[in-house]
Amino acid sequence: MSNSIVSMIKFGIVGCLNTLIDFIVFALLTALGLPYVISQCISYGAGVLNSYVLNRSWTFEQKNQTNKTQEFVKFVLINMITLLITLSLLAYFYQVIGLPQLVSKAMATIIGVAINFIGSRFWVFKAERTKKKNIL
Repeated sequence: MSNSIVSMIKFGIVGCLNTLIDFIVFALLTALGLPYVISQCISYGAGVLNSYVLNRSWTFEQKNQTNKTQEFVKFVLINMITLLITLSLLAYFYQVIGLPQLVSKAMATIIGVAINFIGSRFWVFKAERTKKKNIL
């Protein structure tokens, strides 16, 4: 199996775990009485943090210890860009085209995952992969 396919599968597994973490943290915080907007911000952040750690170490197997700050900033940026795109697509599919809400959410999510994977693989975690190729 090619490295790209393996990376995509790992990325999907990490994404499922991130979603689970997001929902659990959200449920716990709202059960404790925190407003849902604050709970959503914290729970989404917990998912993104988990995503960074697992995608860096497992999905894209980054071993490089330098430029972690720059890498993390890029990771947050690609996630924020993906969030803005998926919110825009969700609104477009649901409000403009008139598709059912869950269909709109699914379509926006599929496109968002693709954008996030491409950004993570070719922009955020690019440096270490390039180094590995040069060593061999």
